[in-house]
Amino acid sequence: MSSTDDLLTMAKLRVRKISSDALDEDIRHHIDFVLADLERIGVHPSWLKKPDALIKEAVLVYCKANYAKTVDDKLTNSYNIILSKIKGRLKYSKVRANDE
Repeated sequence: MSSTDDLLTMAKLRVRKISSDALDEDIRHHIDFVLADLERIGVHPSWLKKPDALIKEAVLVYCKANYAKTVDDKLTNSYNIILSKIKGRLKYSKVRANDE
């Protein structure tokens, strides 16, 4: 199973979506957006292939914030705070070590 598939499974759980249907593509779109956003702020691609807890949480918070009919502003702010934390950590701009 790829990291994107793992993220999809976790995101579906976070938004309380159990079934597999066409809406999975919407969640996958949110995941792809976050991964691109993380790369935009300087996260090395190796961290995106094997995300740690902080990166996973960024994906899950963004999906939860944007999956409902209306965007949850508190969760959107939380996503932005997580991005700031990731951007402030130098380790994310470097190749991920095997043991991290």
